[in-house]
Amino acid sequence: MAPVSKKLLREIQEMQALTGRMLRNMSYPRMIKVESGLWQPPADIYESGEEITVYCDLAGVTKNSLELLVEEDQVHISGLRQLPRPQATVRIHQLEIELGPFERTVELPAIIDVKQVSSSYLDGILIVSMKKMEVKSQITVRIQVGG
Repeated sequence: MAPVSKKLLREIQEMQALTGRMLRNMSYPRMIKVESGLWQPPADIYESGEEITVYCDLAGVTKNSLELLVEEDQVHISGLRQLPRPQATVRIHQLEIELGPFERTVELPAIIDVKQVSSSYLDGILIVSMKKMEVKSQITVRIQVGG
């Protein structure tokens, strides 16, 4: 491949990566302002045959400030992120990290068994694993004779 073609291909791949990141940051739930005015951490949801797993990016949040409420069809995560401020700040050049109280509710793609939920917090990532509820897909209905 010619050097110009390789450079062009590399630039297109970089644009795709940047566009993908931008679109992920603009996901619909994060674009809508939360009624409470709190910030929303990003979350990923994975589903297997038996389980749903939610990952929530909570870098800088202490485990003690986290609250987790799991319902059959959604997960509520809330807490507080506080970072230490430098003592001798003359001017601030960039602020991108959300601070203060946060709240995030994620809708689950299936009904889960609230008695079979586990969670862990490792390196700033909250992991919530939930067993899906077994739902019978069919029933037999007895037909009554007469009216």
